[in-house]
Formats: sequence, structure tokens, C-alpha cells
Amino acid sequence: MSRKTTLYTMLMVCTLVFLTASGCGSGTEESATAEEAAPRNLTTTSTASVTSTVPGTKGSVAPDFALKRLSGGELQLSSLQGKAVIVDFWDTWCPPCVKALPHLQELSVQYDQDLVVVGVAMGRQGEAKVRQFTQDKGLTFEMVLFNNDPQLIKAFGGIQSIPTTFLIDREGVIREKWVGGFGKAEYERAIKAVLGS
Repeated sequence: MSRKTTLYTMLMVCTLVFLTASGCGSGTEESATAEEAAPRNLTTTSTASVTSTVPGTKGSVAPDFALKRLSGGELQLSSLQGKAVIVDFWDTWCPPCVKALPHLQELSVQYDQDLVVVGVAMGRQGEAKVRQFTQDKGLTFEMVLFNNDPQLIKAFGGIQSIPTTFLIDREGVIREKWVGGFGKAEYERAIKAVLGS
């Protein structure tokens, strides 16, 4: 094997390791400034709890959305105000997503009185694949389908890779943002802080 081929192979392996560790490219290269993507406020968020006006960052108001539920009907994020909410942008083809989803499932059951987990399936392989995947993996938390609206991506600050996961407090303010898949303990630490336990 030539030196050039060896260097190329090493570069490709390093790139693959980085993508697996940090998340998968979502194919959505949108980013936004505060002016381009001012989120629609959730109903009665206290201004004292808002510490950022930059969309999709910790301390900013979570943007509202209404997306099609896999189970039927539509889910509006603002209808969940009063509970802590995890919003996880993911897809079936993404290894870090697949690794993180069981942790979110466990947490949705463990904290079911105070926490709602919402999976936003990007659905690149289609709705049928998302349905089959969620059934096969036993995912029972709220699952909605992304509607390919670039304004939603902008409102969340631009999703550059998946999974991208947000923890929203009871007042509708983003308290944590994770890019890439994490273990249960990392998610749970932030959930406990938001729930005050």
C-alpha cells in the first residue's frame, strides 16, 4: 500500500470516527441569525427565565411547532407547556441517533409524570421506515415527522447534524442542547436539574 493511500485511509477513518462521535450530517445545512429566525413564543414564558435571544440556544424560548404524529393527529409543542420536554431531531439511518434513542425511551418512562419526550423524525427514508423502526425498537414516546420546513430548522438555530436534542423547561425555555448521541446519565443530569430533583 502506497504512502498516499495509507494517508487517505487514515483520513477517512478519522472522519468516520468524528462523525460517529459527534452526530450524523442531517443534510440540512441551514443556519440562522436571531433576525432571520425569531421563534414564535410559547404561551406564557416568564421573561425573567429567558437569558438569550439567539434561537436554539440555552436560555432562549423554544420555538413552537405543529407536526404530524405517527400515532395520528398533530402535536403542537406549546400544548406541552407545564412539563419538561425533550425534543430530539433524529433519523433511522444515523448510528448515534440509534444509540441514543433507547436512553430517551427509558427516561420517558422513568419521568413520565414530569417529562415528555418528542422525537422529530427527519424521515429521509420515508414515513414507513420511521414507523417500522419505532415499532422494532419499542419506542413509545411522542413521535412526529419533520415537515421539511426550513423555517423550523432555522427557529431551532440551524440543525447541522443529528441527533440534536433540546431540553425545554416547564416555562418553554431551552435549558440544554446536545449535538450527538449521549448516554442516559448525561440526559438525566440535566432533566433532574430542570425538574429540581
